Amino acid sequence: MRSKFSLFSIAILVALSTTLISAKEGKEYNDLSNRYKWIGVFVKEGKKVDQIVKYNARFYEFKDTIKRLWNSGYKLDDLKYGNGQWIGVFSKNTTGTTQKYYQTGRWKDMDRVIEKEWKNGNYVTRIEYGLGKWIAFFANAKATGFSDQGYERREEIVDFRLAIRDRWKKGYTLVNVEYGEGRWLGIFAKGKIYKDQAFNVRGYWPNTIVGIEDRWNEKQKITSITNGLNRWFVLFTKNSGYGKQGYEAASSLANFEKAIAKRNAQGYRLIDLAQGW
Repeated sequence: MRSKFSLFSIAILVALSTTLISAKEGKEYNDLSNRYKWIGVFVKEGKKVDQIVKYNARFYEFKDTIKRLWNSGYKLDDLKYGNGQWIGVFSKNTTGTTQKYYQTGRWKDMDRVIEKEWKNGNYVTRIEYGLGKWIAFFANAKATGFSDQGYERREEIVDFRLAIRDRWKKGYTLVNVEYGEGRWLGIFAKGKIYKDQAFNVRGYWPNTIVGIEDRWNEKQKITSITNGLNRWFVLFTKNSGYGKQGYEAASSLANFEKAIAKRNAQGYRLIDLAQGW
């Protein structure tokens, strides 16, 4: 009799556990922080900021938007592809910086473009991979403050970490991170740019938030966030010169656009875009 009762009790406990787990999974699924999201990193400038957000599913159409805004006196602050859309954030080009970009279908082709631009005194400022396309933006040495540049590509995040630290030892600063064609890409530079960097790699957005708060408590500021292979790579530095910082997460472009407008009205400028799960 005792044996039958024990088996029955175990069955009830298993059923209750399954119900509780399902309820928890359902709650996590409905939680914004556990679904697809757009992330914006902002820095306080103390006055109202004017940034324009544009997006399009087709890059060949989005190129016309970039050209039109350039001709209207704007520059591209950041570009990102995600959830079927190319999104760009633009602001008035008050410094007169001349931008240019190239689009290639494979990294080996972009590699040749980068080598050519380096020889012409131009450096990569932003690089993005989406829909089988590499998009790299360039500016000259005067605009970037760079005196030299290099890159590292690694398939495994462990190897990528080691490559970053090796570049740091050689006096390089990590200025851009992207994931594409199955590899982590780091763009490095030397020159009049921030030093004393650190980074966090987390596989879960709530854990990423905790890591950001910890770094902020140590007076470190975010300079870049990237998502690849369901990992959030967050880059920090202590001497960025940034003031107060914040971030916004939204599950749709419409809500993200509203978040940017709200931050701009409060005197915050978006400095980096990211997207992922």
